[in-house]
Amino acid sequence: MSNTVEHTEAKTASRAKRLAFGAVAVPALMIGLALPANAAELTPIAEALDATVADTLSSVGAALDALGLAA
Repeated sequence: MSNTVEHTEAKTASRAKRLAFGAVAVPALMIGLALPANAAELTPIAEALDATVADTLSSVGAALDALGLAA
């Protein structure tokens, strides 16, 4: 039984990590594709990305805490 619980927790943590990576990777890719733009055009995107990353990390941490896993 313990092995099943550990496997399920590992699977949930892995899923949370993939979700967090996707939430960061997509906006980062968008910024990467917009490299020819100047700083004034990228500032709002960077601020939105920063807010998104902070919200995502907070949500993932809260989910891991709710599952009893270390954040």
